[in-house]
Amino acid sequence: MNKDEPLPLYDLLTPTKAMIFVDGENLAMRYKAMIGNGSPRQPHVQHESDVFVWTEHANLKHHSRCAVVRRHYYTCAQGADGKLEELTSRLKDVGIEAPFVFKKEKGRKSKQVDISLATDMLTHAFRKNYDMAMLVAGDEDYIPLVRAVMSEGRRVVLWFVADGLSPKLVNAVDYYFDLGKILFRDASQLGFVR
Repeated sequence: MNKDEPLPLYDLLTPTKAMIFVDGENLAMRYKAMIGNGSPRQPHVQHESDVFVWTEHANLKHHSRCAVVRRHYYTCAQGADGKLEELTSRLKDVGIEAPFVFKKEKGRKSKQVDISLATDMLTHAFRKNYDMAMLVAGDEDYIPLVRAVMSEGRRVVLWFVADGLSPKLVNAVDYYFDLGKILFRDASQLGFVR
């Protein structure tokens, strides 16, 4: 079956619990690059340069094929604890139930984002807390995680933005969706159920 085709009927009839896992640091960098290349900014998109990007239109509160149990968002930022708390609050305000904003040291890449996302996604899969993981990422570093989650009997849907996407990661997942179709479109053009 082509990954762009709709799910089979038996998948539609079975209630599906889903969790969203966002590599927010990576998503923010990719979004910034696409904006720099001329992709249009939209008023519904909340963005903090190099830290986070999200829109309530990606929350899928009442998706027709699944019930989203929780949205996890992992990112890091420089600054005092007050700034990290403010960023956490902003993520909660756009519908992220489980935001994780780690402190980033100047000039160093944070490993906490990738490791925390992988640990949580795999732990929830093992505990059967979801049937489908929606992974918002683009790096092929996530392929071992995808395979481990699938070995637990869970489906993995990749949400991505085209800039810098690994084709190997696309081929590793069950289904995929271009998140740019939400981030770079006017809210009036978004015809899916939220």
